[in-house]
Amino acid sequence: MLQINLIALGVRKWIWDKKKISFTAYLIVNDEEKTLHFDSSILKPGEMINNFMAKLDKAVSNEMQKPQDGEEIRLDFDNETFLKQRLLHYFKKINTELRGGKNRTSHRKIQTTHFDIYDESTDISILPKNIQFYVMLNRCKKYYNREEYKKAIDPLRRLLKINPQYGLGYKWLARSLKKNRKYEEAMRYYQKYAEVDGSIDSLLDLAKSHRKGKIFDKSEEIYQKILEKEPKNKAARFGLAQIKYALKEDEYLAILDELFEDEPAWLKKWLVDEFNFRIYIPEKIFITPAQAAKFLGYKNVFELTQRAFKNEIPSHFNPAKARLSFYKEELENWAGVMNRFNCVEEKIQLYPENLNGKATHVDDNGAAEKPIESKNGRKPAEDNSTRVEEILKQIRARKAERAAEQANENWAKEKKMPPENDDEEKQKNRRKISRKKTEKSNI
Repeated sequence: MLQINLIALGVRKWIWDKKKISFTAYLIVNDEEKTLHFDSSILKPGEMINNFMAKLDKAVSNEMQKPQDGEEIRLDFDNETFLKQRLLHYFKKINTELRGGKNRTSHRKIQTTHFDIYDESTDISILPKNIQFYVMLNRCKKYYNREEYKKAIDPLRRLLKINPQYGLGYKWLARSLKKNRKYEEAMRYYQKYAEVDGSIDSLLDLAKSHRKGKIFDKSEEIYQKILEKEPKNKAARFGLAQIKYALKEDEYLAILDELFEDEPAWLKKWLVDEFNFRIYIPEKIFITPAQAAKFLGYKNVFELTQRAFKNEIPSHFNPAKARLSFYKEELENWAGVMNRFNCVEEKIQLYPENLNGKATHVDDNGAAEKPIESKNGRKPAEDNSTRVEEILKQIRARKAERAAEQANENWAKEKKMPPENDDEEKQKNRRKISRKKTEKSNI
């Protein structure tokens, strides 16, 4: 006898004319997770339950291997009464949606395509531990796969309380926390994922999280451990190149050259999609969007900023100041890498002579042999702001003034007091009028 527990249902498609509906059923069969697809009929809710249970029974029987002696498999649905009550509720909802409720329309559509048998209002603590785990796992997958990372955090915490040895849960929780800008906590869960899971993938995730957090020494240590186990691991080699690049160490080119020799198509894709062209050293030459446009040979700044906002050109954006900025070394190295490995159709040209300072030669790979120094070797002053930035400042200042005026008026109304700019004589007159009105009302 097979013990079955239905966890959730998903609607794949429906054909109203033929009264057919296709389901995906998420089940636990003898403590093993199963996903089955089968068709059922669109009937009245009560009739639909019997049809659904029969089709589900058949789907499970066909999926499971039958005994050698040819005996039929007997199915036992756990808590069948509760299951039928929940299915009745769902099938009523489907019928209402398909028929358009009171305002029937020609376009029939099922809105509720996912249905949890044990929804978030259900107390699952009374269920066996293994069923609790799968119920919570299904809930986590629902939010995580939809990229609703904030909603996924609490179910993932509960999932790991039920089963602290479920390694993948730590990875999902770490990623969900990172997406919600909780970086330190995310780092701890990446560490836990590596400890519990111990796989190469878990170590790669941990090394990447340290690298993203600019903890380069720990990240490099983990990448080296991975390469001791798998010397040809592409992701670990790429990660090491990224660290060397970030610290402006020339070894990154040798690593990328080896990767290009082994997997040219893979490397080109990763350089475009994954590589972070920011350099984390204090001595960098800051340039404005106008200067960067001249350096890269763009006719106007807008063309440059448009590509920068699409992450096609390395840049830095300060949302508080609405300011986009660039660093000369980052643009030089980016151009060099893109040209060296043929990542772009047309070679990127640099025009250092368009910048203030001494010009420099650019080699065949697009990388400058000598850095261009600014006049004083320091970051240009803030008065290099573009016209767009100045306009944005003025707009924000006007908005702030209007907001302050409106706040003052609202406060005065709430307190039944005149605005601050009224003189004392006007205030006295208003108080006299107010007293006279009060006296009349009392009479």
